Amino acid sequence: DVVAAADAAAKKVVFANVGDIYITIEGGPGVAEESRIAQRRGALIIPMIRTGGASSGMFNFPVAALTKPSWASESVWNLLSDTKASPEASAIAVRMLIAQAFPH
Repeated sequence: DVVAAADAAAKKVVFANVGDIYITIEGGPGVAEESRIAQRRGALIIPMIRTGGASSGMFNFPVAALTKPSWASESVWNLLSDTKASPEASAIAVRMLIAQAFPH
């Protein structure tokens, strides 16, 4: 095992500083805090808005992460908040957004 943090608070800081892409599903204050840290350093945050909690804007979740980026297609972005869309459609939307953000 590799120990990267001494406690839960330090783990949040480490976790929020290692990824380029974060996909949030629901969540509470911890998810919102990790998302704020990650966003400040330029990471892509893809919130599954339809799941509620932090991912829908609660707990001071970063507002910019809830706003459609200029490079994202409207129809794909809207699937993140569409509670009537199938989970499969939402998962495909996440994949498509990642592809749009990081084209080959």
